Amino acid sequence: MHRLLGIDAGKSVVRAALIRTTYRRVFVEALGEAAVTDAVSEAEAIRAAVGLHRPDAAAIALSGEKSFYRRLDLPAAAQKEIENVLGFELEATVPFEMEDAVFDHRLLKRPPGVETLPVFAAVARADDVRERIAVVKEALGFEPERVALGAVALANLEAVMPELAAPSPAGAAAPIALLDLDYLTSEIVIVAGGEPVFARTLSRGTAGLPGTAPALARELRQTLAAWRNLGGEPLAGMYLVGGGATAQGAEAFLATQLGLTILPLPTPRIEGLTPEQAAALPRFAKALGLALGLTPKTKGFNLRKGALEAERSYPFLREKIPILAGLGTVIALSFGFSIVAELRTLDTERELLTASLATASHDVLGEETSDPQKARELLEQGPGAADEDPMPRVDAFDVMVQLSKAVPKEITHDVLELDVNRGHVTLQGVVPSVSDAQIIADHMKEHRCFRDVKVGRTSQFTEGKHKYVLELDLKCEDKTKKKKPGAADAAESASAGAPEKPEGSR
Repeated sequence: MHRLLGIDAGKSVVRAALIRTTYRRVFVEALGEAAVTDAVSEAEAIRAAVGLHRPDAAAIALSGEKSFYRRLDLPAAAQKEIENVLGFELEATVPFEMEDAVFDHRLLKRPPGVETLPVFAAVARADDVRERIAVVKEALGFEPERVALGAVALANLEAVMPELAAPSPAGAAAPIALLDLDYLTSEIVIVAGGEPVFARTLSRGTAGLPGTAPALARELRQTLAAWRNLGGEPLAGMYLVGGGATAQGAEAFLATQLGLTILPLPTPRIEGLTPEQAAALPRFAKALGLALGLTPKTKGFNLRKGALEAERSYPFLREKIPILAGLGTVIALSFGFSIVAELRTLDTERELLTASLATASHDVLGEETSDPQKARELLEQGPGAADEDPMPRVDAFDVMVQLSKAVPKEITHDVLELDVNRGHVTLQGVVPSVSDAQIIADHMKEHRCFRDVKVGRTSQFTEGKHKYVLELDLKCEDKTKKKKPGAADAAESASAGAPEKPEGSR
């Protein structure tokens, strides 16, 4: 449920219509008006017309005198880039730079056989739009969601008056006109099939009647002629709205001067409409149209574009909650299906990897297994694992560690050079005597990975010191390597058959 406010701020009177919308239902909560001459300012008049009501969103119209309507025919290929193309097309038709302007457009139905793209556009100065935004903010404390243009907002009445799209069975396809008669100015919009296709602002209203009636009729005839010059079809009739709609003799005069049928405004599909509100509805038609323009199915223009675009407020988000909830449900279901599909894919991949592991373990390790831990143990303990290990079992650091252990504490030992190359170690050291070098060599033999340890040569180094060269090979035995079954059985049999030696024998 949304409470929407339409503000028809004219030069002499401000009219406000507050409606409440639910699913396919519209209620009128309040109608208010205030004279601008009786108020201190326009903002005060708006505040007086709205009263104490607090809407969820509001819309106001920019006067047609400060805007320009244009009918353009663009190449059909320009439809995808219409925002960029339309700006250049409008620039040549307005008396100000497009950098200082904002515009909106509506695509019209293309007649059969026509290859161009008909466009109904409206443009205004950005400063005038900012002024409309500022006056509403000053009056109500918040900015309007929409800034509409002139009487084009009257096309939104089709949402509660379907007859505007088809006035009569005989003229079902014919356009109709809505004339908003105000005190100082008048505005007319032509609607075809429920869509606005033409609009113009007149410089005369009900002021000065009946003396100014011929001049008003002349401007209306010129407007209808302009519509016919654009290729427009004859009108099926005209509806009168605004403050001058109930002027005495207005319907008969206009019907005679324009040659048109003046139609009574249809009864709106509005819930809970009181007789007083129904009688006042023609005066508040534009304000009602502005309020209906805040619904998703708007048919007017909105000049809050670009830098002037309104931030979407909570009421509009609340309006989209059902849609957002539905989208959230779809996303959640899609995510769930995606997770299930991913898990099935992972299960299939796991089965393939398990089968590959079983095949590889059988071919390489000689025992088939699909358990990764078991395969790791077989890989570490398997035949020839030690011989095939490319990593060295002992390195230069181990040589230095064993050397530090092999040198007795009472011997002063200096290392001149240590060379480890492809498993062969050459050590040059300095000791007090040659016998000390031999002691060190004997201790180096105790390491299981040192082979062929020997003192190669010795020489006098300095007084009381001798230089020696120690050589050895690095080669470790694999203690985990299993013995051959035959050799193990033979060794066990020999051990079992050998007589016990008496205690103390060698």
